[in-house]
Amino acid sequence: MKIVPRQWLSVATLSALLLSGAVQAGGAGAPPVARPAVPAVQPAQSQAQAGRALLDRALKANGGDSLRGLRTMQQRSEMTFVDAQGQPVLVLVSVDYANGWMRATTLQGEQVVNEQFLTPEGAFASTPQSGTVPLPRQEARSLTDAFFYGAPGLRLGGEGRDSVKNLGEQTWLQVEGREIKGTVLEVVTRGVKATYLLNSQGLIVAERYPVAGLGEVISVYGDFRTIGGVQVPGTTLGFAPNGVLLFVAKDLETKLNVTLPADTFKVPE
Repeated sequence: MKIVPRQWLSVATLSALLLSGAVQAGGAGAPPVARPAVPAVQPAQSQAQAGRALLDRALKANGGDSLRGLRTMQQRSEMTFVDAQGQPVLVLVSVDYANGWMRATTLQGEQVVNEQFLTPEGAFASTPQSGTVPLPRQEARSLTDAFFYGAPGLRLGGEGRDSVKNLGEQTWLQVEGREIKGTVLEVVTRGVKATYLLNSQGLIVAERYPVAGLGEVISVYGDFRTIGGVQVPGTTLGFAPNGVLLFVAKDLETKLNVTLPADTFKVPE
């Protein structure tokens, strides 16, 4: 295992890792195979109705009213990038869902490697070497997009969506000889597309999302447990679309709806 030496740990990744449904999984897999089961031609109205019904089921399965009432989150996770020799990093994340603020701190040992902030003043990155600088537009957009990924992305239910579609049954990956498959829910909100793979109960089995600097990532969730009424994965495996394992994340602690310290989102000078 080795740490990738660049600042890609945007909350676009982290939010998707933290609060989604799960499936027990491990190891690298074969390239994903998509097998849509929906008819090749489906009336838009029928697809939208099926999508709304699937969205309602997913919201209920992943937290229901607890997701709708989600205000804040604090989480500590250990992320390890796949390589021959590295060490894991500790990622500390605070999110204010009501205001749309975030802070993600990455540490190697006790040393801060980088921090990312999304505040009313804008999006920023801070490192011991470079100080605080505005994030490039693409990475800043990744932070704002992150509010619509993962189980927290379901919290609005059907409100304010650009579109909601049920894309039918698909298989995305082979993981240790087991297919990662389910029903695909596509939700577009304010131009941000979230693509979920749901099991028969509506839990989020996996998710596709873009990461600045990496491209598309498929996260497969495992070891989930209920925290504050929300389904939270204990482990996450991140794959490239060709099935190559990119990273492993372990949730060390997650707290929901806690009072965040006043200086949580204060950007360093």
